[in-house]
Amino acid sequence: MVVMAEQPVEDVMPVINLSVRISKPIDEVWESFLNPVIMTQWLGNEISADMDPDGYIRFSGKNAPAIPEMENIWRIKRFKEPRAILFSWNILGSDTLFVIRFVEIPTGTQIDVKHGAIPDSAKALHLTDHWNILLANFKAVIELGEPALKFDYSNYHPLRVTPYDPLEVRQSVIIKAPPILPYDVFVNPEKLRHFIRADDPVVDRQFAGIYTWWAEGKGPHIFRKLVPEKEIEFTWAFDDLTNTIVNIRFEEVADATLVSLHHHSFQKQEDVVGYDVVWTSVLCELKLVCELGESGIDRVMDWS
Repeated sequence: MVVMAEQPVEDVMPVINLSVRISKPIDEVWESFLNPVIMTQWLGNEISADMDPDGYIRFSGKNAPAIPEMENIWRIKRFKEPRAILFSWNILGSDTLFVIRFVEIPTGTQIDVKHGAIPDSAKALHLTDHWNILLANFKAVIELGEPALKFDYSNYHPLRVTPYDPLEVRQSVIIKAPPILPYDVFVNPEKLRHFIRADDPVVDRQFAGIYTWWAEGKGPHIFRKLVPEKEIEFTWAFDDLTNTIVNIRFEEVADATLVSLHHHSFQKQEDVVGYDVVWTSVLCELKLVCELGESGIDRVMDWS
């Protein structure tokens, strides 16, 4: 049983500020969040927890956000009525603070995460995308009964790149919908605005057609392949780096679609850093969008 402390939770100066909407009553979401068994589906493969003031949540296993630079324990600093927890998380040797608040909204529950201040050198860890994956998987567990897509931390060491690391990224996700739906999410400008949070995407659906989500020189560039409901391929530009290639295939399997993403043609291992977790985050939201109609995730502040 969780005992609430009377003193208020201190506000955290956020570096990262995200929220997720969940179509379930706040009492159910709160109890699910505190349940160590459910944590094994979105936070780690093995969980030990003491959900009391001055307690902790310890997570481990290949799908837990635990590497030498990110400690495998969240320490509870304070509870607050109604339904908020202040945690500490050691990142790069510094104890950072984050607050998780549960707010009742007309459609169910909104979970707000504010995390900061974080060492500036932690940008290379892509913590925002890790939070995105955690929130997407928690929402998927509660609303779909299973995680969206877990990230494999077994070989994740973005600050210790070696010549033996891969020069490509491969990720895939099963979506319980026909191929036309995830395909359309990627090539429909209106859907891109909500899925990838692109303000003014450009989609010229033909070979060598312009395909952009954000500013020129960051992200998609032009189509190389466009096979309706089956495959898209486009060049990917980022600042002054040599263009790389992103291939996404949509394969019907039983009553679902296997979406397979292959990002390749990198010149150096250092250039690949971050894309594995970023694409996992994108595919997590793709599953939520296709199966629930929206991801429900908002990035209010991202390392500003």
